[in-house]
Amino acid sequence: MNKTLIIVADLGLLRAYRETQNVADRQPHLELIEDLKLESAHEKLSDQVTDQAGRFPRGGGSANISGDLSAGESLNAEAEQNRQLISQLAGRINALLADNAVTSCSIAISGAIHNQLLEAIHPKARAKIGQVLALNLAKTDPSELQAHFARQLI
Repeated sequence: MNKTLIIVADLGLLRAYRETQNVADRQPHLELIEDLKLESAHEKLSDQVTDQAGRFPRGGGSANISGDLSAGESLNAEAEQNRQLISQLAGRINALLADNAVTSCSIAISGAIHNQLLEAIHPKARAKIGQVLALNLAKTDPSELQAHFARQLI
């Protein structure tokens, strides 16, 4: 049986739906098969990094001067967190599209991560993706998703 998937994703959420045919009215319907919430995407960096290593007194470097502590450098901690989240999303998409029964896929990815996520998806899985939208539809009602993809074909 051929399967068609619709995948919607943003940096913290991935939802995958399988198109199914309703026998009664012959209309395609979407069945949720994956709902992945990446909790670390919704946490503050200060909640994730709690130690105070790297915090030094502000000022000229004299140990005798009291005052506030500097925050240190985050060393691109946010960019690294985004890279890890994108890698997790790509891994899950690769797993969904690795199923030989899946023949095609339409995907909507938040514009902020659109290019990075597409590049992170394995070429074999990417070959099954027929339609790509740079829209954040991750929280869109499933009954409206097919209309978004159909609108882009016109």
